[in-house]
Amino acid sequence: MKAAILALGTLGALAQTPPIPPPIPPAQPGGLSCDPKDKLPLLLGPATAQEILAHRAIFRDTLAKAPLSGGLKARWKAVQRPFTLVAVFGSWCGDSHYQLPDLLALEGEPNPFIEVHYLGVYRDKQAPAAQWPAGCPAQKVARVPTFYLFATQPGGAQKLVGTVVENPPRAGQRMAEALVELVETASMQ
Repeated sequence: MKAAILALGTLGALAQTPPIPPPIPPAQPGGLSCDPKDKLPLLLGPATAQEILAHRAIFRDTLAKAPLSGGLKARWKAVQRPFTLVAVFGSWCGDSHYQLPDLLALEGEPNPFIEVHYLGVYRDKQAPAAQWPAGCPAQKVARVPTFYLFATQPGGAQKLVGTVVENPPRAGQRMAEALVELVETASMQ
């Protein structure tokens, strides 16, 4: 009887245990993990604009098809307050394929006040704290791409001041415009 009660207690504890997330697929030759759905390599963790553009043709193709206007570039370059912009994306994600190139285009217009970081995640959207830029508190990621804007505080600490999640907030708006508006709005605070 004591063993039966102990076994029932163990089953109850198991029922409350959260499910184990699926493992990241094994690496293919070259070291990148493979996506289980499209069988293509994944970019996971911190990445550079050059790595993203070299990773999948869809990023280069989307960037080439939609150049930014001179006015938008000028607004991006006019920001003179220090910010860190973190783009959490999935190299497997259609929305990331479409939206991320707008930030890549903005980054092509260097602004010394805006530090841009890219963080690739797997389908479970886990972004470990150690992968976030120094000083930026890790954020819970629900959808990708998500763009997190941090303002540099006195003493160098970073404070989250805004986000754009998955798509621009207005119908017909480009992600580049949404990001420029996010930075401009935060500059006025």
